Amino acid sequence: MTKTCFIIGNGPSFLRAPMDYPEDVQTFGMNYAGFQPDYFVCIDSDVIVKNADKIRPLVKGAKVAFLSGLLFSANDLYDCANVRLVDKDTQSFKAEQYMSGFTASYVALKMAYYMGYTEVHLYGIDHSLDWAHYKADYPKGAADRARRLEVMSWHYQLAQNVYSRAGRRIINHSNNSALDKIFARS
Repeated sequence: MTKTCFIIGNGPSFLRAPMDYPEDVQTFGMNYAGFQPDYFVCIDSDVIVKNADKIRPLVKGAKVAFLSGLLFSANDLYDCANVRLVDKDTQSFKAEQYMSGFTASYVALKMAYYMGYTEVHLYGIDHSLDWAHYKADYPKGAADRARRLEVMSWHYQLAQNVYSRAGRRIINHSNNSALDKIFARS
């Protein structure tokens, strides 16, 4: 039986994500999600520490909010009963270089895998050197941007390998980007 979820990022292709999905399809949203997701992921220290008030409704409204374990006790968000800490993986994704893969969407892929989702659809994961981030100065400079993109790509490939070995699928509906070399398109 197929267990389906949508991972919806904040990139421009977010606007193509269907918001009238079947009731059995669950959603993952990240950082400054433009909707109330079933599952919320935030591993960005600036968002968690400096912008807790902006994401508090998303954390509280989610079935589960996955937050960075590196910032535990950083603020009262961690007191919410639905919060689960994310840290370096020791199981299926143990080859990861960073627990975050430098992107919340990688963390969402890990959490969806462990929650048993067999088909994951990606929207708003616009993975390219010219992506627009919610922080104007992030990342700083072209070299840092290219390095971060490379690390993200490596972690996306790890996720693809883990899913593939388990007979599960990741399907990309986001804008054309470097992800097309990693994930199947719809």
